[in-house]
Amino acid sequence: MFRNKNKEDILNLFNDATYIIKNYNKNDIIAFEGDACTSIGLILQGGVDIKRILGSKIIHVSSFNEGQVFGEIIAFSDIKLYPATVIASKSSTIMFISKDNFIKFCTSHQDFLDMFLNDLTNKIFVLNKSITNLTFSSIRQKICNFLITEYKIQNSNNIKLKMTKEKLAESLGVTRPSLSRELINMKDLGIISYSRDYIKILDLEEIENIIID
Repeated sequence: MFRNKNKEDILNLFNDATYIIKNYNKNDIIAFEGDACTSIGLILQGGVDIKRILGSKIIHVSSFNEGQVFGEIIAFSDIKLYPATVIASKSSTIMFISKDNFIKFCTSHQDFLDMFLNDLTNKIFVLNKSITNLTFSSIRQKICNFLITEYKIQNSNNIKLKMTKEKLAESLGVTRPSLSRELINMKDLGIISYSRDYIKILDLEEIENIIID
């Protein structure tokens, strides 16, 4: 929501709101899965990762960075419990606004309400993408679905990775070594090529065929 605004700009915007600010070190737990969620978090500095921790398996759900909001969908739901663990991905400063104070602020700031609803809609699209990924059984299909989605968003065969390969593996629900092996296999087959920050689609038709197999 506020990617182009710094901490001071955001605090000025909320100068008539009631909130608290907390600081976290990297890897600090902000909220455990199952904790009550009664406030909305706004990241002033740093970032957070949302992860499901299932025994020894960790599934990366999503990441949020400076200027982004988290917890709003949960706070306004009937359940009001975090469905995953929230972890500081780096040293972070987070503003927390209670649900009631957030509603008061939105009703008196129409521009912010418009931005908030737009951000919420975009998150629903991301959630739908994650649900779609769960329908694929093979690692190759999951990778191809990711590539097709990013191809449409970035409008390019040269897909810039917006996360590390470790987080990509977690988001696909696979291990990092399994992801690496499958990327190598797909490269050997001439379907893709890749570097540290990019995956280039070489055979778009084959990727589309893999998804529908």
